[in-house]
Amino acid sequence: MKKVVIVGGGTGATLLANTLDRRRFAVTVLSNSAVHVFQPALLYVAFKHAAADVARDERRLLARHVRFVEEPVTHIDLPGHVVTTGGGRRYDYDYVVVATGVRTDPSQIPGLSDVNEEFGDYHTGVAQAQKVWARLDAFRGGTIALGQSSPIIKCPPSPVEGILLAEELMRGRGLRDRTRFVFFTPYPRPYPAEPMNQIVEPILRARGIEIMTFFDVDRIDPRARTIFSIEGEEIRYDLAIVIPPFVGADIAYEPASVRDANRLIITDRQSLRITGFDDAFAIGDATNLPTSKAGVGAHLEARVVARILSGERAAFDGRTHCPVDLGGGLGTFVIGSYTAPVVKYPPGRLSHLMKAMMARIYWLSLRGTLEPVFDWYFARTDPHRLSRTEPANRRAA
Repeated sequence: MKKVVIVGGGTGATLLANTLDRRRFAVTVLSNSAVHVFQPALLYVAFKHAAADVARDERRLLARHVRFVEEPVTHIDLPGHVVTTGGGRRYDYDYVVVATGVRTDPSQIPGLSDVNEEFGDYHTGVAQAQKVWARLDAFRGGTIALGQSSPIIKCPPSPVEGILLAEELMRGRGLRDRTRFVFFTPYPRPYPAEPMNQIVEPILRARGIEIMTFFDVDRIDPRARTIFSIEGEEIRYDLAIVIPPFVGADIAYEPASVRDANRLIITDRQSLRITGFDDAFAIGDATNLPTSKAGVGAHLEARVVARILSGERAAFDGRTHCPVDLGGGLGTFVIGSYTAPVVKYPPGRLSHLMKAMMARIYWLSLRGTLEPVFDWYFARTDPHRLSRTEPANRRAA
């Protein structure tokens, strides 16, 4: 029986642990927390004061045969096949899978830690998302500035979702004419992928949201309530919701060269093997793959690794399938892959409903029992297939 050590306790780690054949693999999951957070729900905690079904106990999400250890990993020796935890315990393996995700690091930008402390953010955790809601709830007028401070981000649609839901909230409270909204981004357009931007930008403009592109945050002065960009521009704010930079987990690796400057794991884009090692894999947000950092990516990558470990031929195609809440009961999806550009998927109420149902589906999906349904759905929404029917999609919209 082969020993598999999975480092991390999120989407990809949980699904992979549950789907590996218990007759062939002895699986150990090492995580620094037993609390499994459904991270897309933080958007609704922050902008709609939602609280239901945000987090569950990781131990209850794992199959009974999976060994779970709540202890932070401090070192991974890839040539030596050993994972070491903060308590000094050593776990040898036949295969290791790194699924540690990423964490926010506001310390990279002067003043950002103070801003996040005052106003919160909706990517760090439940408490920070609740702080965003508290500040929005008390807001009575002025300038709300929202955007990302670094090109690396978890859930690329989330900045657009945040500003649209904030605008919807103020409009519903009768405060829209007293509120100025400024959306800032380091990219040349509100949404990086142009086909999706053709949907997003007109909606932002129609709702009176100011857009500042090529805005690379350099520093923030919390006392003057001003955000400064590297390009020399500035934004004065009354309430700032700034998405912090993201970095990989603080784990030492042997060799150190398997990580890039942002502590992301250098990963083969198809086999998901860590560079230079046949028996080590990385999945989810922890990788440096040129695809969205989102739960669906971790899900699909976990399936690829499970098949490879089982002796099958499998490769990750870079599939992206991110739901986007556009406010007003409308939603869409960001759909693409390594070889298919992002599809211009028309907004609709069904897409919004699917986003709203994600939490319920998510908890069920971690067991791996819904894979036949996902196979059918992902085949129906293959980006190459949708690209060929895009004119019909536009008419349907």
